[in-house]
Amino acid sequence: MARKKNIIKNKLTKSIPAIIAVIIFTALVSIFVFNMNEKTIAHSNVTDFKIATYSNQNITQNAIATNLQFRNITFAPVPKNKPILTRQLASVIDAVKFFAASFFTTKPKMEKEYGSWIWTPIFRLTPSYMESVLSGAEKNRMDTIYISIDSYLDIFVMQEGTEKEIQKEKFENILANFIKRANEKGIAVDAEAGWQNWAEEGNEYKAFAILNFVKNFNANHTEKFRGFQYDVEPYLLETYKNDPATILKNFLSLIDKSEYFLSKNDLHFSVVIPDFYDKNDKATPKLTYNGKNGYVLDHLINILDRRKNSSIIVMSYRNFAEGKDGSIEVSKNEMKTAKKNAKNTKIIIAQETGDFPPPYITFYGTSQNKLNKETAKIKTAFDSNPNFGGLAIHYVNTFLELK
Repeated sequence: MARKKNIIKNKLTKSIPAIIAVIIFTALVSIFVFNMNEKTIAHSNVTDFKIATYSNQNITQNAIATNLQFRNITFAPVPKNKPILTRQLASVIDAVKFFAASFFTTKPKMEKEYGSWIWTPIFRLTPSYMESVLSGAEKNRMDTIYISIDSYLDIFVMQEGTEKEIQKEKFENILANFIKRANEKGIAVDAEAGWQNWAEEGNEYKAFAILNFVKNFNANHTEKFRGFQYDVEPYLLETYKNDPATILKNFLSLIDKSEYFLSKNDLHFSVVIPDFYDKNDKATPKLTYNGKNGYVLDHLINILDRRKNSSIIVMSYRNFAEGKDGSIEVSKNEMKTAKKNAKNTKIIIAQETGDFPPPYITFYGTSQNKLNKETAKIKTAFDSNPNFGGLAIHYVNTFLELK
């Protein structure tokens, strides 16, 4: 009898690895089939290649021009690339862990963000203006403001000395006042910065000068930025059409180095992108970056997912949510990819209210009621997706002008 029990025990022990393998295989097949059933739609609207979030009207020339004096300045060591085999093994292990976690656990629902941008240069933020904008945002239940601080570069390029320190102190005091007022109304504040050439050779110093300022600001003030946001839109460069792969790799490198620079900091990190960086959009080339093959969105998620609080803001600019080429349709690919590959990264859907052509990409000239109805449809469509991070309205001034 004992011998018979031992035989049964040995058989069960030998069967355990096979059982585990079957479970994992079933999980992977289930996930694959589930994802295959979700439709993907290639984008063909060329208007999206001209869409931008930032306001050219208020951007400082120091954010645009390349200052040769600073082109070789460094703020942090560049992360070393691991050997290709090591990266490939790590990718396989990460993939198995992620698929197992996706099958056996339920992703917790993340808080939904409702944010908007302020492009007004910092030195033009008067107390009355701050109160007006923030009261309007609070009334409309916004919980996040992305405030452009590109104008810090006007101070950064100044000659070292007393005047530079005076201007920097004034700049910081205005920001501290704004953040304090916002926080009192339950509104978080992210620093925003970027221009289309910031990832190009000789221009990265602008990005890291801003990042360094944000880190130091938070270290030295009671009032703190919740996060940092990049709005770098390299597809608008004149050289993009001739060599999109190189331009996009430069962009990914900037985001990668920036995440590394922020790695020991608890700042949220977000990146604004157009609605065509995904594989299924069929609008950008497949790239090899850090030893991995994929499209821009795939690589962005790989980078941002290293942080607990990261997000991608997709400019899904339409004034109608449903139907062909509506906001929901043009956002589906990004939402699907994030659900499949992202553990930490949220996808936030952005809508436009500014006076920009063509009319169908903006709610300008409509009403808040129209905007609310369409954004409610977006929320309904994606609320069950654990990577849906909420909405962002571009931009706060024109949003508040809607009747």
